Amino acid sequence: MSSLFPWNKKAAIPTRTSYESKGTQGLRSTDFALRLLANLNPGQGNLVLSPYSARLVLALLWTGCEGETRQEMTRTLGLDGNPDERSNHYERLGKPLGFQLETERRNLQMHTANALWCDQGFIPRPEYAKAAKDDYLAEIQALDFAVESSAEKINDWTNKKTWGCIPGIIDPETLRSSSPLLALNAVYFKGLWEDPFKEGLTREEEFTLPGGTKKLVPLMRQSGEFAYTERGGAQIVQLPYQGKMRMCVILPPNETPIDRFCAEMRTTLGTSWSRKLEQREGHLRLPRFRLDTRADLTPALRALGIVRAFDAEQAEFDGISNQEPLFLRSVLQRGYIDVNEKGTEAAAITEVLCCLGEVAPPPPPFRMIVNRPFVFAICDEWTGAIVFLGVVVDPAP
Repeated sequence: MSSLFPWNKKAAIPTRTSYESKGTQGLRSTDFALRLLANLNPGQGNLVLSPYSARLVLALLWTGCEGETRQEMTRTLGLDGNPDERSNHYERLGKPLGFQLETERRNLQMHTANALWCDQGFIPRPEYAKAAKDDYLAEIQALDFAVESSAEKINDWTNKKTWGCIPGIIDPETLRSSSPLLALNAVYFKGLWEDPFKEGLTREEEFTLPGGTKKLVPLMRQSGEFAYTERGGAQIVQLPYQGKMRMCVILPPNETPIDRFCAEMRTTLGTSWSRKLEQREGHLRLPRFRLDTRADLTPALRALGIVRAFDAEQAEFDGISNQEPLFLRSVLQRGYIDVNEKGTEAAAITEVLCCLGEVAPPPPPFRMIVNRPFVFAICDEWTGAIVFLGVVVDPAP
């Protein structure tokens, strides 16, 4: 499977200093991720989300929109409003992330792919098709959406690009009503822990569900030195993977409901919590979990400020095609994650249906028992970009 970022092989190697000297640019994607999570009203059930995937596929369509529609998407996604500033645009969509993954793989897999599926008779503008291929490596394919086998072809693409984690995303009836354009982004991740959990130490312990009910779930155990901090009463620990990625586990204060915590994360934790944490001795217990969830991102994106794009009369996607006016019908995402003693496998598909001072003494060892609903994030170690973000209210649904 090809990566989205092969141009980095020809680029000069950026230094860590040159990137970080650009200030908070790298945190724009984190801000978008937290705002998106808050507006999905999490806490009622498990959720696996890839804000990275959603941002990429929407940016693919943003490239072809104009006027106030473009301004709304620029603000909401945290993109660069100047279409000529492509280096900044790529950077905010994860160019350093891709660079790291191309050159420092070391037992880590991270792949992403884009595709535009066009109903028969719909032809994108040549300049838009070129930008989609050159800037996003998007595949552009023509299908007859009315034929049932077309949905099978799209689902085969989904299955291949997620290495079988997500076998399908669309059914024939939905595809028939989605003319003339379907945009897809796929993200696949598989990483091994730098310090695996020992399977023999995993024990069943009580986990408290949102309503107060307790159930037994397998908790993995590990003691040692971790990147760890506490903010606003929440505990945050980082678990590195081999290959410059890491998982952040955020355990809310015991008295704070998970839905309220997610709604207030931007205020309570800020946007830099996924970057640098201090090393500290401690003990961690973390549930094994495997989740497969679906989410309609449309209401959340509307609430964040992308309004005109979903309005048939106001949407301005003339840069994509001059045949007929386009608007966004819906943005849907399916996410999968499997976390165990060895590491993590995760995947997501996002589909956009278009229709028409003094040295202080070291702190005491911490104890972090993740035995109630919590938040997780899989992040790039260098930029802090959040690739996957989710909420676990029941590790064994």
